Amino acid sequence: MRFHKIVLSGLTAIACLGMASEAVAGGRNAGSLLLYPEFDNRDGDVTVLTITNVSDTDSVAVEFVYIGRYGESSNEEIYCEEFNREETLTPNDTLTLLTNNHNPQMEQGYVYTFAREGVGNPVLHNGLIGNAMTIDGFSRVEYSVNAVSYLGIDPTDDGNGLRDLDGSEYETTAAEIQIPRFFGQGGPFESELVLIGLTGGQKFETTIDFLVYNDNEEVFSAEHEFYCWDRVELTDIGNVFTNDFLENGTNHDPSEYLGNHIESGWMRITGAIASSTTTSIADPAIYAVLIDKIGSYGGADLPWEAGSNANGKLLARSLDGTF
Repeated sequence: MRFHKIVLSGLTAIACLGMASEAVAGGRNAGSLLLYPEFDNRDGDVTVLTITNVSDTDSVAVEFVYIGRYGESSNEEIYCEEFNREETLTPNDTLTLLTNNHNPQMEQGYVYTFAREGVGNPVLHNGLIGNAMTIDGFSRVEYSVNAVSYLGIDPTDDGNGLRDLDGSEYETTAAEIQIPRFFGQGGPFESELVLIGLTGGQKFETTIDFLVYNDNEEVFSAEHEFYCWDRVELTDIGNVFTNDFLENGTNHDPSEYLGNHIESGWMRITGAIASSTTTSIADPAIYAVLIDKIGSYGGADLPWEAGSNANGKLLARSLDGTF
């Protein structure tokens, strides 16, 4: 498929500016727990992680929890293993670090941080904001995305040793992830989804459901199963994301082409079920971030969210997902 050079140049410029503005209705707020969707320590890749304490008066200890999906090489799968570090932020302090220096034992996965006092004791400190920038040295794709912020309510551990996104310890996570646009995949378009399972934990596989819309309000479904954390190409989830399907297999709107036969759509993502060898949990909490990749350019943004899901826990180790 050939793409009009002017249109493609415009789209690649958009991708480069994917994080120029990040705002949601009502604004985004500092929290007591931050979720960073990805760190990437593979050879040639760099993740720059920032955390900032916006409090004018209070210092805070922060625990960094790295959850690894891949070990010392990208071929070595590890199973949500954990690596912890602690840092202290004084009032109005900011810390920017390279994750491959902060956490040399894992190659790829996600990070969460939380305000604490003493050894592992979480505290209320709704003054944390953060960002992660990842640079893929091989494909020259880079993107930056703010951390997902969760307000602390009463972070005192209820005895399970976990950070519960249940509306009691911390605010709940979204019931539905909404991504307002993806480009039809094919040619230079090779976008990926970062997926995080927030229910069940180390022993669970998570199945998620997609409702995928073309530019004429037609809806199609897809399903994907992953363990713990994944970064997957849209075309590996389903043919419904391809430009060929959107153009030739749907009743698309011919007036809404992006230039020379470039299609677009949008998607809703929800958790269907999380399962271990002994337990199944319906309606699991998940998070997802789309990374637009157009040739050697990339961009990302946090998704839109709808509803409330109180099933999130970071990060259970038991077969029943409770501790």
